[in-house]
Amino acid sequence: MFERHHEPLLPVPQFFGRIARSLIVAAIIDGCALAVGSVGLRWLEGLDWIDAWLNAALVMTGNGPTAHAQSISGKAFLLIYALGGVLIFAAVISVVMAPILHRMLHTFHATVPDDGEDVATRNSN
Repeated sequence: MFERHHEPLLPVPQFFGRIARSLIVAAIIDGCALAVGSVGLRWLEGLDWIDAWLNAALVMTGNGPTAHAQSISGKAFLLIYALGGVLIFAAVISVVMAPILHRMLHTFHATVPDDGEDVATRNSN
């Protein structure tokens, strides 16, 4: 997916493009999770769309709902949705941070373009 350790470091404009793609993927993941929560709360609890959206967003971020669930199915849905929100949070953070962490680690192993000497070899001399 990303460049290998023997390949040169990605130029900055392309790196920003990689970050932009990661942010788009993260937004899609968040949007899908928010849509599932909104539809679930609308269907199970009969909330208005804006209230369902607000409650789904608050549950997904760990803040808790503004409207308490009245039905057993709504309570079970909110429990599963809240647990899933933790996994969604981890997935989104991973997607966003992967290119940044990869670039940081890649700089440790990248070859210096001037003399072709490995950075680790040069520092040990």
